[in-house]
Amino acid sequence: MKTSLFFLCSLSAFAQTASLTGRILDPGQSPIENATVRVFPRGGSPLQTSVSSAEGGFRFERLPPGEYLVQATARGLEASDAASVLLEPGSTETVTLTLALQKVRERITVTAENSPLTLDEAAKSVTVIDRGELDRRQIYALSDALKTVPGMRVLQAGGPGAFTQIMTRGLRQVDTAVLIDGFRFRDVAAPQGDATGFLSDLLVINADRLEVLRGSGSSLYGTNAIGGAVQVVTDQGGGPFHGEVLGEGGGLGFARGLARFGGGAGHDQRFVYSVGLAHLNVSRGVDGQDPVHNTSGQLWAQYRLRPGSAISARYFGNDLLLGTNGTPQAGVVPPGNGPVRAIPGVTFFPAANDPDRRRESNFNSTMLRWTEQLGDWASFRASYQAMLSNRGDINGPVGTGFQPLYRSVSGFNGRIDTAQGRVDITRWRTHLLSAGYEWEREAFGSPSFNGDPDPSSRFAAEAKGSQRSSAVFVQDQMRLFQERLLLSVSGRWQGFSLNQPQFTGGAPAYNGLVVQSPPTALTGDAAIAYLVPSTGTKLRAHAGNSYRAPSLYERFGTFFFGGDFFPLGDPRLSPERAVGFDAGVDQYFASNRLRMSATYFYTRLQSVIAFGNLRNDPFGRFGGYLNTGGGLARGVELSAEAKPWRGMTLLPSYTYTNADERNSILTDGSVRAIRYYPHTFQLVAMQQIGRRTQVSFDLLAASDYVSGSFFVGGGSRPFLFDGPRQANLAGSYTIPVSDRASLEFYGRVLNIFNQTYFEDGFQNPKAWAVGGLKFLF
Repeated sequence: MKTSLFFLCSLSAFAQTASLTGRILDPGQSPIENATVRVFPRGGSPLQTSVSSAEGGFRFERLPPGEYLVQATARGLEASDAASVLLEPGSTETVTLTLALQKVRERITVTAENSPLTLDEAAKSVTVIDRGELDRRQIYALSDALKTVPGMRVLQAGGPGAFTQIMTRGLRQVDTAVLIDGFRFRDVAAPQGDATGFLSDLLVINADRLEVLRGSGSSLYGTNAIGGAVQVVTDQGGGPFHGEVLGEGGGLGFARGLARFGGGAGHDQRFVYSVGLAHLNVSRGVDGQDPVHNTSGQLWAQYRLRPGSAISARYFGNDLLLGTNGTPQAGVVPPGNGPVRAIPGVTFFPAANDPDRRRESNFNSTMLRWTEQLGDWASFRASYQAMLSNRGDINGPVGTGFQPLYRSVSGFNGRIDTAQGRVDITRWRTHLLSAGYEWEREAFGSPSFNGDPDPSSRFAAEAKGSQRSSAVFVQDQMRLFQERLLLSVSGRWQGFSLNQPQFTGGAPAYNGLVVQSPPTALTGDAAIAYLVPSTGTKLRAHAGNSYRAPSLYERFGTFFFGGDFFPLGDPRLSPERAVGFDAGVDQYFASNRLRMSATYFYTRLQSVIAFGNLRNDPFGRFGGYLNTGGGLARGVELSAEAKPWRGMTLLPSYTYTNADERNSILTDGSVRAIRYYPHTFQLVAMQQIGRRTQVSFDLLAASDYVSGSFFVGGGSRPFLFDGPRQANLAGSYTIPVSDRASLEFYGRVLNIFNQTYFEDGFQNPKAWAVGGLKFLF
């Protein structure tokens, strides 16, 4: 009876829906055909997409009443300004959207506050890289797109597919959360339970855009979002059937194929979909023996049951085979203290090829979501994601340095199930109140196998662990004083429940352990911005505390030797905790053709989880994971977006970072944190030449950095490596073959300055090139 009443109320609330119509115009006020029009609801209703007619018109019928952001995009033009429209029950509203050539882009983000906002409304530091920019720069991997984002440090230990780390604002790689459509993407079997192990595998296949939040985000996104969050937003399709097919090849034995298509069907396009499939193959790599075979797929499907009600599904998966190298080795170095200048072949020897070592891995992330509009004042979302990950490190006796006597296999298998319910209340136009509950279950297993031909010496062992957690979150977004003052506050509570670990193949490492619930995590966040329309100025500030939950490996991690498990983890660990704030100003100049931003940031890691020596440990550990003091990072980000002349977009930025560790690993007393660049300059330049030619250039130039992967003589004197001076150049030429189809010839040259560059002792490729052909329809 209660269920029937719920649906009757929902249906009666939409007895009077609303309509939205409009036109899309170019800078000369002529209509644009086949422009993509998207309607973002301020609350939780599903996104809707349409395509403009030959007269530039578009129409959305049977929309739930409420407030929307409307934006149009078209190839070769910048996105229109986002129009805010309030639809009353039974009304029809009309908007005109003009696309620009010489105006700074106004983009829409969901990551800043977990709901749609324009960047001008966001009080946090957010960067959006849309599909147009990804295509113009010919970006095929997530890590490549992030290298030019202010405040981001991307470490790639080799060529395509090599191990990759992402660090934000001078913090560690575990302090940046990775999200796919609002859900955390993590490898629960990794030592720190973060996404680092799979970052090199994430190809840009079917993404509508990438969004980067810098600053604390745990109150919205939970664990790991200490320094920020990187979100992949899947293209939701819609409109007539469209897509692209491409093939490309070049240096390093590089070959890639991709197919993307999407569209909609049914009355009012009740069913929309998008699909992307890609295969990357690198036969040689940097040293001629670094193969990569990466097959990935990403899809989205949504069916609208009625106005304001929809069921959605998303899948993102990958299968990988990667040849890996050994570790760098120290050479002959002068005596003394402090960092040693890294000179290849003299003070260090780069990572050597390991012919019989490889990594095999796969992940599968599946999401289901039900969205229901509750009248014109509230909406409800119920979502579920299953994240499965498997990694295997396979090695044999061939190669330099330490090698196992026989073929050995170490596996890392994990699963995370996440269910979330959320209510968004929009009864007051000046407030968007959100609240929800999240339940998560995670489990990992780490099987090990030794291929010793002597059965008495052969072993097969595995450690398993699991835990559950519950979280409650609330957020209020306010737009006050004629929407000049923007304020957001949020909070999150999360509790954990551990299960008893299991061990096979040897004696348990935690005999007699009585598992107790670990400490909870409580986070809060506040952001404020004030707009001065007369001067084109936005003042903003953001502060909050954040956390990282201990991984299952940090709680129950072990190694197996001589028939026994030896403990490394501590089930009593508390979450890592941090506080941070940033403040800045955004200023428009020259009739919105130039936007400049300046931001000061500060983050203190109050408590972290480290690996150290132990005494009188209740688990008998001589070394293992423990809670200890952290460090701090502070600095300045300066960035701009400029449209100096027709068709040109310039995106320069400079970041100064000063990061220190409270418990330094360096013996000379230095507290400088490892792996980050103190000074970083980044530049993206994109030029549209007519309607057919596009050229892009990007540059990363940074100061020297202290390595963290190996040290002199096994001690604590690190190596000082030269920073990068790397630039890439890309270009394309398009030939129309029909009203809706075209051929695009394109190519790119990477590391055009031919720099010999090492990341932590792993050599990156010198200059190399790729060319390809794309068919768009």
